[in-house]
Amino acid sequence: MNQECNDNWIKYIESYQNEEITLKDVQEKYAERTKNIVDYAQKNSNFYREHLKTRNGESSKVEALSGIRYTTKDDLREVLSEICCLPYDEIGTYYETTGTTGKPTPCPRGIIDINTSGAYVKKALKEVYQETFGTTHALTAIMGPCELYAFGDTYGEVCRSLDIPFVRLWPESPRVGLQKAADLVTKLEVKAMICSPAIALALSRLYKSMGIDPRETTIKQIFVLGELCTPEMLANISCIWNANCTHGLYGAQEVFAVATGYPDGKLYFSETNYIAEILPVEGIDESIGELCLTMLVPGAKPLIRFRTGDLASFQEATGKYHNQSRTIQIMGRVNDIVTINNRKFCPSEIESAILGATEWIYGYKVDIRNEDSGKETLEVSIVADLGNSTVEEVEQRLADFFNISVKLSLVTKLDQR
Repeated sequence: MNQECNDNWIKYIESYQNEEITLKDVQEKYAERTKNIVDYAQKNSNFYREHLKTRNGESSKVEALSGIRYTTKDDLREVLSEICCLPYDEIGTYYETTGTTGKPTPCPRGIIDINTSGAYVKKALKEVYQETFGTTHALTAIMGPCELYAFGDTYGEVCRSLDIPFVRLWPESPRVGLQKAADLVTKLEVKAMICSPAIALALSRLYKSMGIDPRETTIKQIFVLGELCTPEMLANISCIWNANCTHGLYGAQEVFAVATGYPDGKLYFSETNYIAEILPVEGIDESIGELCLTMLVPGAKPLIRFRTGDLASFQEATGKYHNQSRTIQIMGRVNDIVTINNRKFCPSEIESAILGATEWIYGYKVDIRNEDSGKETLEVSIVADLGNSTVEEVEQRLADFFNISVKLSLVTKLDQR
């Protein structure tokens, strides 16, 4: 990918972010951008050379995509690097998926991918630091899952460009671990953490076990990403740590930073870089569906009509931070939809109900049990502070929500899986 193309894309994104062009202007370019990326992929990707033969030549964005078969995670696992548009000698960095939902797949990123995705992360991160600290000089712990994951590099490069001092802590690494990560957070007086919700909760549980109140640490800002995180979970983590808790970004190894979090707790869609479709899911509210993305940036591995497997919903832009972009809410994985008492629940609905039933929760687990009578019951295990509520009161709140018998257990430890 030549420098001119990279520069043109960066100027285009900056023009949008600076409101020199509008969301309508961006959307009016979707047909042209769709044609360009389809041509690019068909020319450079062995997989898409065949996969895209079914496309039609209509002009509108919906029609231009509707003639194209979806790209699925199974496709990625089957064809591996055959889907790539650049040889590895011409990429910027190589990553892989973690393999938690199947065979790990290659996720190379070109320089243009890194720059165009990073532009949104940089702008959002700057806004949050100015809001929380009034400066970018706040030592930050970047807590990624593994070295083959883009997490550390994405935030490392953005932090460096914004003069944010940082330390790479990997709580899940055998050379670091949760205990050493906690020790260094205390020793270095870390002010901000970038991590998954699970790590934020696990660290808080560890501090509590050591007789340390997480609210008394130096942490004042937490960015969460990598997992489902409802507004209730953001508020829960904020209370546990007495810190601002916002989304870092929503994305994936395969599709980069799809949306970025701002101080208002919302995720804002990277409008210039993607076309999004919401595919209906039977039994779920029609405003929610599976997120399907077409990546418009001509990089190392643009995906076309990629079924992410994530449940999502879009809302129109409003408020101080909207920068024209729509907000997106993530409700969990399509495969994690649960049927309870003949009703389908998104994972986010279950989490919101549990977190809304009591005060601080350091972790939870839900089991659906089939009784001998044929009736279902829910067994909910939580590590929590119930505040002024009793176990019976929380059980009743959950029973009323799920319309099913609930047994609540207060525990001190949960299975890490």
